[in-house]
Amino acid sequence: MSSVELLCFDLDDTLWAATPVLLRAEALQYAWLQEHLPRLAAAHDIDSMQARRRALMRERPALAHDFTALRRVAMAELCAACGYDPALGDAAVEVFLEARSAVTLFEEVDEVLRDLRRNYRLASLTNGNTDLVRAGVAQYFDYMLSPADTGCSKPDPRMFEAVMARAGVAASAMVHIGDQPWHDIEGAHRAQVRAVWLNRDGRAWPEGPRRAHAEIASLRELRAALEGLQDTNGETSPA
Repeated sequence: MSSVELLCFDLDDTLWAATPVLLRAEALQYAWLQEHLPRLAAAHDIDSMQARRRALMRERPALAHDFTALRRVAMAELCAACGYDPALGDAAVEVFLEARSAVTLFEEVDEVLRDLRRNYRLASLTNGNTDLVRAGVAQYFDYMLSPADTGCSKPDPRMFEAVMARAGVAASAMVHIGDQPWHDIEGAHRAQVRAVWLNRDGRAWPEGPRRAHAEIASLRELRAALEGLQDTNGETSPA
């Protein structure tokens, strides 16, 4: 195979299950609001606060790719509308962010990342806002990028290009691993990067995105998948 130097990992649903984490974080934040900002909690439920953030994304596109900044601005507006100091919204957001980063890693993650670091540099590339120090995986990654750093989100190729620039590698020296056919695999294609689809649940490939260069059901299969990739400068025909 070509000389792969950098392995780039998605986070949500690649290293941990995202849905239970997000649901718990929203619930804990709402419970905090009920206790500390009861007028806001009486005026809004979780769904209506999410709707306000979606509307704010349309109104202020510069916030669309930075979920933490978006959440802070939306919460400050809701506080003001309910007669509270907007600065109180930051405390509510911190409750969410702490819970957002309290993840449970898939059982093979620590072992595999520790092993891969012996031969590769590792990067994380997420559309989310997990704090990797709080999540307990920051020590594995040489580079950690999110939309807050790049001003865009996957599948925009600039996300992948930002990782390559940070690491000083060409597209042919990087492989991206993720669970999302569109954000991860199609995004990697757009950046001329080879991609491995982590398909833990045996899903069928959807119409639209270009297929991955390799497919695995567990990160334990990643080394074998890497060995099977051919040296074609990131343009290997997908499996």
